[in-house]
Amino acid sequence: MHPLEGIKVVDITTMLNGPFTAMLLSDMGADVIKVEPPDGDPWRMIAGGFMACNRGKRAISVDLKKEAAKQIIQDLVAESDILVENARWGVWHRLGMDYDSLVKIKPDLIYVSALGHGSTGPLSTTPGYDPLLQTRSGQSVGQGGLGKPPVFHKVPINDQATPLLGAFGAALALLARARFGEGQAVETSLTNASITMQSGDFIDYEGMERTYVGDTGILGLNATHRHYQAGDGRWIFVLCPREAHWRSLCRDMGLDNLLTDPRFETPNKRVRNDEALVEILIQAFKTKPAEEWVALLGQADLPVSLGRTLEEVMMDPHCLENDLFDEREHPEFGRVKQVGLVSRFSDMSGIIRRPAPLLGQHTEEVLAELDYSAEKIAELIEDKIVIQAPEPG
Repeated sequence: MHPLEGIKVVDITTMLNGPFTAMLLSDMGADVIKVEPPDGDPWRMIAGGFMACNRGKRAISVDLKKEAAKQIIQDLVAESDILVENARWGVWHRLGMDYDSLVKIKPDLIYVSALGHGSTGPLSTTPGYDPLLQTRSGQSVGQGGLGKPPVFHKVPINDQATPLLGAFGAALALLARARFGEGQAVETSLTNASITMQSGDFIDYEGMERTYVGDTGILGLNATHRHYQAGDGRWIFVLCPREAHWRSLCRDMGLDNLLTDPRFETPNKRVRNDEALVEILIQAFKTKPAEEWVALLGQADLPVSLGRTLEEVMMDPHCLENDLFDEREHPEFGRVKQVGLVSRFSDMSGIIRRPAPLLGQHTEEVLAELDYSAEKIAELIEDKIVIQAPEPG
């Protein structure tokens, strides 16, 4: 049994945050129909990026510039439970595909908007992109440190967090519909995600002293919460959240003298003398290769980790045993490995039904399910109102 088995989703999103929202629903068993224009989702130009947030879906291609195409979307919505969109606010209103318009066709529709900035406010009609949200939300300055150059996060953290909020909202709306019989509009945004991701930093009260501990080359927060380079050039991260961890670190590294050094005898003193302690530990970690340090410190239950490449992570025994990666055949790229299902249940399971679809791969199939005749489908293809991809291979 899959949690969202029997739920149908219309996905009219592009790029990353919207498609990822719909893919999370697909992973939990929903039948997701991805609707694209004739030239496709722009994210298709980044093959790995597109595959990573569109697996499991079926795809149809419809030219919404033509009036007849809108009827197809309306027919699809009438048979669906959820619609997911992430266009700039106002775009779907102009096409008659906003919530107020579509709820007339499907009264219990759940309409999920994964927006840039939300539906209200001075930025609501402006584009939202992850690097811009990193910048305006304070993430870049906070990571770089006040008065220093900002730091860009390679991982699009807001584009990745927004879908988690969107899929969570969709699931709650489904629960509410099951209880009360009504659908509703669900909204989240990159702005919401960027603030949520920093919830610990947006605490304020009288007398609070806000600090910016970031730096352009930040390797950690302090000497006992930091990356260190070992003797073989590889990096490890060492963390001492408790005093017992600090004592273990000193003993296992042969630095017992630090335990009696008055500069480091308490956490507050270690903070005040952080630069001196960092320098001592930098030199100490150079004396052994990284894996030896990880094995030695790990024996004492000290939180420590070896810095790994993506290729190494994909072969990690723990990840493999927990099926964190999935492999299957893709009609264009052959055998593809990507992230697997990450939510686990005792009495249910997720499902990856298929790799990311080709543009218009399932157009005829989906239209037939909507009771369009073969003749009508052929006419729509002939008039270029819809596109059906050639058979793979």
